[in-house]
Amino acid sequence: MSLQKGKSRSIQFILSLVGGIIILAGGIVSLVWFFTGFPSEADFLSDLREAVGEEEFQSFQLRYAIAGISSGIAVIMTSIMLKLRPQESRRWGIMIIALSAVSILGMGGFIFGMVLGIIGGAMAIIRGKSISQVEEIKQSEVPKNVTETKMPEEQNMVYKCSSCDILFKSDEELRRHVIRIHAKQ
Repeated sequence: MSLQKGKSRSIQFILSLVGGIIILAGGIVSLVWFFTGFPSEADFLSDLREAVGEEEFQSFQLRYAIAGISSGIAVIMTSIMLKLRPQESRRWGIMIIALSAVSILGMGGFIFGMVLGIIGGAMAIIRGKSISQVEEIKQSEVPKNVTETKMPEEQNMVYKCSSCDILFKSDEELRRHVIRIHAKQ
């Protein structure tokens, strides 16, 4: 089961990272086109260039390149944070989706990078929900300063106070004990 979780963690990281790299590449291509001019095959842009004027077109082109480069770098950085801090995967997933969506202003990594980023971010959010649900269940079941042990002869759950080593049959008994005896100290 842990192998499956590791694969899931790797897949969302890889999808987000590759999406960010493609978005960055799209921004770099736009920047190269800004300095060198569009290829002659891009006749569809000549109408736009004539309609808005050369200066406005170049300004648009530069903003387009900057949006692609900055959103690509941001998606890459949040993907790395997703890998480094998997317990915060919901936060990083939301940021990856938002930044991938913003990348459409800079060609979205030929659209393919944006789609990969959104899929990776969605997977991170889904994983983050499952982690937070498990943590909530664990926190609500076990009180502080308490360890659980199973008695081999009875095979029933036994709760043990970690402060005074007294055994209890239920967690409710242990909680009352901790409140009554140890909360006063």
